Amino acid sequence: MRNFLLTSLGLLLVICVQLRAQERRVTGVVTSTTDGSVLPGVSVIVKGTNTGTQTDLNGSYAITATPQQTLVFSFVGMKTTEVVVGNQSIINLTLADEADVLSEVVVVGYGQQSKKLSTQTISTLSSKSIKDWPVLSPQQLLQGQAAGVQMVTSSGLLGSNPSIRIRGAASITAGGQPLFVIDGVPLNDGELTGAQGGGTALNPLMNINPNDIESMSVLKDAAAVSIYGSRGANGVILINTKKGLVDKKTQINVDMFTGFSKPTNLFPMMNTQQFNGFVGEYRAARGLAPLQLSNDYFDWVNAVVRNGKTNQINLSARGGSKNTSFYFAGTYGTEQGFTIGNELDRLSGRFNLEHKISDRFRFGTNMSMATVDMDRIGAENNTYAPLTSAYLQIPNVLPRDAQGNYVNTGFIQNVLALEELNINKYITRRTTGNVYAELDILKNLTFRTDFGMDINVGDSKYREVNLFTPGGSGSRDIRKDSKWLTTNTLKYFLDKDKHSFDVLLGYSYEVSDYDRIAVGGSGYASDALPNVVSAATPTTTLEERSRWALESQFARANYAYDGKYLLGASMRRDGSSRFGANKRYGIFYAVSGGWVISEESFLKSSDFINFLKLTASYGTAGNDRIGNFPSLGLYQGGTDADYLAQPGLRPTQVPNPNLTWEETAQLDLGINTTFYKNIFSLSLNYYNKITSSMLLNVPFPFTTGFASAANNVGKMQNRGVDIDFSAKVIQKQDLNLSIGFNAGYLKNEVLELPEASVDADGNRFVNGSSAQRAVVGRTINEFFLVRANGVNPQTGDFEWLTKAGQPTTTYSANDRVFVGSALPKWTGGLNANLSYKGFDLAVLFSFSYGNKVLIDGLRFTDNVASAGFNKSVDLLNYWKKEGDQAFIPKLSSSTAPLFNQLSTLQLQNGSFARLRNINLGYNLPTKWFGEQKILRSARIYALAQNLFLIKDKNFRGPDPEVSANGPSNLIVGESFFALPQAKTFTVGLNIGF
Repeated sequence: MRNFLLTSLGLLLVICVQLRAQERRVTGVVTSTTDGSVLPGVSVIVKGTNTGTQTDLNGSYAITATPQQTLVFSFVGMKTTEVVVGNQSIINLTLADEADVLSEVVVVGYGQQSKKLSTQTISTLSSKSIKDWPVLSPQQLLQGQAAGVQMVTSSGLLGSNPSIRIRGAASITAGGQPLFVIDGVPLNDGELTGAQGGGTALNPLMNINPNDIESMSVLKDAAAVSIYGSRGANGVILINTKKGLVDKKTQINVDMFTGFSKPTNLFPMMNTQQFNGFVGEYRAARGLAPLQLSNDYFDWVNAVVRNGKTNQINLSARGGSKNTSFYFAGTYGTEQGFTIGNELDRLSGRFNLEHKISDRFRFGTNMSMATVDMDRIGAENNTYAPLTSAYLQIPNVLPRDAQGNYVNTGFIQNVLALEELNINKYITRRTTGNVYAELDILKNLTFRTDFGMDINVGDSKYREVNLFTPGGSGSRDIRKDSKWLTTNTLKYFLDKDKHSFDVLLGYSYEVSDYDRIAVGGSGYASDALPNVVSAATPTTTLEERSRWALESQFARANYAYDGKYLLGASMRRDGSSRFGANKRYGIFYAVSGGWVISEESFLKSSDFINFLKLTASYGTAGNDRIGNFPSLGLYQGGTDADYLAQPGLRPTQVPNPNLTWEETAQLDLGINTTFYKNIFSLSLNYYNKITSSMLLNVPFPFTTGFASAANNVGKMQNRGVDIDFSAKVIQKQDLNLSIGFNAGYLKNEVLELPEASVDADGNRFVNGSSAQRAVVGRTINEFFLVRANGVNPQTGDFEWLTKAGQPTTTYSANDRVFVGSALPKWTGGLNANLSYKGFDLAVLFSFSYGNKVLIDGLRFTDNVASAGFNKSVDLLNYWKKEGDQAFIPKLSSSTAPLFNQLSTLQLQNGSFARLRNINLGYNLPTKWFGEQKILRSARIYALAQNLFLIKDKNFRGPDPEVSANGPSNLIVGESFFALPQAKTFTVGLNIGF
């Protein structure tokens, strides 16, 4: 017996020694497929044993196991993954997101909701979708990334205000931009700058640092936007900034990049030889005396275009204890546009903090401050704009005289001298944020009080020297928009048995003060005196102030039974000082429902369909963007109201006590599904929006003494389909590929307009410009032009078409017809994300289809008759003999001086597809960082923007993606020498400590 025991013990020791010899130490790092970041707290267990560990703050782990054993990696919200050890001693793993929709949440108005149980239509952009983009404003992040959202960069001008339409324009003359809400604070978006001679307004959101954004949620249907009541008709964009980490060591991130830019395209213009030859031939053909033209040559376009530069550094820190979490960030960036005189410096800082006093009480703050210092240039329709003047300046005009001094070149200004000698500055300072406190009154009942502010100051300074204005002139214009608001909410949540119920009650009050002081003067003793105080003659002394206020009560309730039958309702009552005393308060509402079909027994066990939900909603929202006093009877003082040298007042506006909101009612029907092992996701939404009681200026009879007054008339409809599709094509340990596609189809129609505006054909219309108008039965942006028929190859005359469609050599505005819409039928984008080991590649395309654009600058570059403007090289293709397929008529034709008149000759096919971004990065292996682990991560990347463009082969103009009137509803897709988009190349480094 003793021998047996000894023998057994010996065998057991041998086995243990052998097993011990087989065991090995396995190490590695666990990261996320979402953004490549390391994952602390991942559970790593040897399958079938109690042996386990967790990844540390750097995502690293170490565990002992045999080659035959399996490691199980698990983390909340991620797919559990098993890996056989084998002969590996280093196992780096990337965990994929768990596709179960139950684990996802979406940001909604005043809170969050489970994505599975939500009945709202929302497009969400995560930090992964927008990281490492060197953009100036949050709006640029939306390009091509959300179905039903059309984002058009109005110009390549630094700081220009883009146009954003969510499911079409919900208004004609009232504001059309969505409401931006950052960390619960609705932002003001009024203009705080004087005009620069064109339609491109400065972007009111350029103070918001895109690097601080954690996510952007685009609220589209009534169920989502009605909680914002009178300001929700144009859609709502919620911006959530980055927050701290609970009970985590401080993470420091440094991101820096540098790059250069150049214009994507320019107008080809004549040189001196071509210009002199063409002008000479034109005058000879028409029997005119020749001109004495200089043979000097100066390339004005080349002189004003340069390689733009961009440099930026972002520093952030986030972390926290069990009770306190924080996020701190600072950014400094400089950008130099690709035209002279267009420069921008930005300094911004953000501090977000939350502290838990007890298990039931917490408070926090989200604060940002930013300063943007701009060197400005004239924009668009302005001979002070560098590129506009460079195109039109005669090539034999020189910028300097024989002594090297700048000269005044007349109507087409010497823009080189303008940019070097004049002062044209704009500085904006913005402080936005809130402080809040939350108290859990009961386990499921929370009270939150929130105090927010948005203070924006714009300071414009202009000084013109004696060379351009005898004696010189100067001005200073300071505008301040200060908003203060308080929001108080009560939230209740109950989840018991098969019932889930939540309710929100809230009250908010906000007030905004606008102040402006402007001074100006002329007659300076010296160009060296920069300030208005040195002017001999005051020309401007202005002070004005206005205030508006909004009081609101709102409520929302959601109910879910058994996780598959969903109901939702919301209501908001707004009272606004902007509207008439009789209609100051309005009520907006929404009801919605959903059915999670995949939870039913007949689909729950399906191997193909993993999730399937149907939703429907209907509700209303409003639009209040018509200024502060449109309902009041206004009077004006000042010199034009004086009577017999005595101060007086004169009436300027008729009162309308019944003026109220535009109202947009919207129906939304949706289907959301994931299928085939959660690889594919598809979302389809049909919507029908009808805006009624539109805010329009209705003309008055001349005998009243008033031109027009705001009234609630008119109706418009937007119908369409939003499509979102994504696929996880490859999901492997070292290789992942996902693609996404979104598209929005839109059909817009004006249903009703006032009777006062009727054209000769009986069409009711509202004029937007000389080229487009809103017309009953057509779109809001319908081009109304004479049709150009081109050069007759037999006669050499240019022909237009009459209204009846007959060729004619006589141009007449009476022959105008409707020739297409500036609204695209389809917009959208395509993205792809590829990662292989440490490498990652992201590509984004955007597209627009079915719209027209008017390149109005062609009327000037195609001016045959004038010797005062330079000309497009296209004019060299003129008719010489019978049968020629020429661009312009024979030079002796009576139509030659007129062929460039406003017509479809300037109207272009606006469809395009653009490679918006391509981003290649490499994450350095963590093993390179050494034992100290000072570095947490390091990534180098290269980014190209607007690398190439697919457009109509006959397109004439710098860029089909243009809307030089910025966020205007009534004038879209028109350009007068608008700067094209910039082609940008950037390299950067992101380091985590």
